[in-house]
Amino acid sequence: MAVPCKTAACGGMMTFGTIGAFGFDDFHPPEVIGLYAQAGCTVVQAYRNRDKNIPAKEMVSICRDLGVRIDSLHAHFGDDLDPSSEDESVRKAAVELYHREAEFCLELGGDLAVVHPSPPKVAVGNLEKRYSQLQKSFGELAEIGRRLNVKFAFENMPPYHPVGADVKRLVEEVAKCGSEHVVFLLDFGHAHMTCGIVEGVRFAGKHLKYTHVHDNDGVNDTHRLPYQGNLPWDACREELHTIGYDGVFLLEVFEKADDLRKMISDGWKANIGAILRNGR
Repeated sequence: MAVPCKTAACGGMMTFGTIGAFGFDDFHPPEVIGLYAQAGCTVVQAYRNRDKNIPAKEMVSICRDLGVRIDSLHAHFGDDLDPSSEDESVRKAAVELYHREAEFCLELGGDLAVVHPSPPKVAVGNLEKRYSQLQKSFGELAEIGRRLNVKFAFENMPPYHPVGADVKRLVEEVAKCGSEHVVFLLDFGHAHMTCGIVEGVRFAGKHLKYTHVHDNDGVNDTHRLPYQGNLPWDACREELHTIGYDGVFLLEVFEKADDLRKMISDGWKANIGAILRNGR
C-alpha cells in the first residue's frame, strides 16, 4: 500500500518526504531512504555530517536512483552557529555560513535551507536583544534569499534553546520580517515538548510553510517515527486540516533500518495517508 503523493490531479494533498542523512556510520542512505521511498516519500531533505566533505552530486545521485528528489537542505548547526547571538561577530559568522549553505542547497536542486534560531543550552542573556539580533539576521538572509531564490526556514526548538522554543513568538518574529524568503517551519516533536502540537499548528496557521515530523514522549527529543511516542496524532491531523496545510509533511526520524521494516506497516501507512489527505 503506497501513500499517495501530491500531484496536480489529487489537489489537497500534502507532499510526503523524509530527512536523508549523509556521512553517518549508522545511517546507510540507499537502504534507509529506500525504505521511506517504498512507504510513499517523494522528496528528501538532505542533512550531512559537518565534519565530512560530501559532494552534492553524490547525494543527488543516491536520491535519483531511489526515485526521489532533494527539495531542501538542513543547514549545519552547532554551538558556534547562533543567528540570535548578542555577539555581533558570532551572529555575522552564522549568516555567512548560511549563505554558503544556501548555495549548496541549490547544488542539490533544492530551494529551502532549514536554520536553528539558536543553539541549545547557551546563556540567554538579554532575550529581547537576542530577538533584535535574530531580526537582523532575518533581514540579511532575506536579501541573500532574494538574490539566490532560496528560502530560509526557521524551526521551533526544544525548551532548552534560548530562542526558538516559544512557537508563538517565533511565528510572530518570522511574520514581522515580512519576506517570502524567511519562513516558519513547525517541528512537531519540539512543539510536543513545549506548547503542544495542536497549539503549535494553530499558532503557525497561514505562516506554516514546511514541517519536521517526529514523535517523542513529550520530554525527550528522540525523533521517533510517528505513532511510536505519545504525540496526539488524531488531534494534530484535525488541526492541520483545519488550517488547510498542503505543503511538505517531512519525517525527521532516525530509527534503525531493521526497526523501520517492522514499524512501517499497512496500518501505519493508512494513518499517514489520512493525515496527508487534507480534504481542502
